[in-house]
Amino acid sequence: MYQPSRGAARRLGPCLRAYQAGPQLPTLFLHSHDYTLYSSDVEFINEILHIRTKGLTWYILSLTLCRFLAWNYFAQVQLEVLQLTRHPENWTLQARWRLVGLPIHMLFLRFYKRDKEELYRTYDAYSTFYLNSSGLIYRHRLDKLMPSHSPPMPVKKLLVGALVMLGLSEPEANLHL
Repeated sequence: MYQPSRGAARRLGPCLRAYQAGPQLPTLFLHSHDYTLYSSDVEFINEILHIRTKGLTWYILSLTLCRFLAWNYFAQVQLEVLQLTRHPENWTLQARWRLVGLPIHMLFLRFYKRDKEELYRTYDAYSTFYLNSSGLIYRHRLDKLMPSHSPPMPVKKLLVGALVMLGLSEPEANLHL
């Protein structure tokens, strides 16, 4: 196992504090990201899009692609950091985060709804940042983006009401015994 020198451990402190506070992750989709925390040969392993890049330029392009895809899928998007933990034994930072947004197609299909709260979708993901002896991130692994369970939508009532109005279905009979 790799043991960092005492000087490297001192340089690691500011990087860990910066990521522990997590000020940059929630604004990833709104503002430019600070890439000074990454080494020049950073490796990005994106298990969601099945992309693997090496180098800071390719990493910036990959994150820009992810931001572009998110902004083209969502009308409004917000990133929430759920949990941020550091693991000094293996020099990693692990972040659980969530994308919350209103898909554009849902906005167009349900434009008549005033309360669009139930139309928002959430996707959870897990990132692991590996730190080198200089305290810079040399690998970013992005895993398991999956939709969170959202409350069921009352589509059945709307569908049944539409069928009753069209005369294709009988209203439910009241059984008074």
